[in-house]
Amino acid sequence: MGPIKNEVAVMFSGGIDSLLAAVLLQKEFDKVHLITFDKGYLEFGVKNNLPNVERLQATYGKDKITHQVIDHKEIIKRIAVSSFLKNRKKYNAETRWCVGCRLSMNTGGLLFALENDLVGYADGSNREQIPAAANLTGTAENYPSVVNGAKKFAREYGVHFMTPTYEFGSREDRRTKLKELGYDIDYLSLDESKKLSGLVTKGLGKRSQPICFSGWLIHWKRNLFGKMVEQNESMTVDYVTSKQNGIVREVIRDYFADKGIDIDQLVRARKADPRGKFEPIFV
Repeated sequence: MGPIKNEVAVMFSGGIDSLLAAVLLQKEFDKVHLITFDKGYLEFGVKNNLPNVERLQATYGKDKITHQVIDHKEIIKRIAVSSFLKNRKKYNAETRWCVGCRLSMNTGGLLFALENDLVGYADGSNREQIPAAANLTGTAENYPSVVNGAKKFAREYGVHFMTPTYEFGSREDRRTKLKELGYDIDYLSLDESKKLSGLVTKGLGKRSQPICFSGWLIHWKRNLFGKMVEQNESMTVDYVTSKQNGIVREVIRDYFADKGIDIDQLVRARKADPRGKFEPIFV
């Protein structure tokens, strides 16, 4: 492992938020690594985002924008899937599956940043997606306390977790900006229905991000009947924190042990690096 580079990873689904995150971050970093996780578990179309990857590379250069699909099934299995049934009395299905999935991807972003000597990693979290009665599609991982907890956890490893789209205007502002730049907008990002009727329209063939059918099943009451998913911020924080302090730390340690790398030594080196103290523009 070497000195920290002025480079960043973006957890890239291809939706409007991760796409805009890449556009914003390329202004501040020498290279942006787009990482798309192949999660398995009823996820389809993992390469649907390739047209937008190619547009980003055509605009900013292949030396500036890289992309890779990462097999993420084993990490999601360890962090979320293996305990899904065991934790059913303490946490609801949304937390155990969807929040667990996002936590697993955050772990993957952290591992990628550590292994490749990057300043940090980013995602498309945004304030508009905080759960509320008026926002049926909101998801619990967008609660400010959850996002801030993820940032604090990453900093323990000398890594910066960035959320450049969290305060970036409205959903319509993001769509409009990306359309002006010539990018494909996923049909669900156009606020098409997430009901079954929305999944069988011709727009389904124009996806620019993967289809997570397992997540659709978890939210079946919302999708079929418009019933709000029961989500609880304190419960979500409790789930994420307990996972971070347990299995997530084990996953990180095991990942580097398998590569013959002492994670404690790696973290000490990062924190001693001037860029390890770098305060990112996007927080």
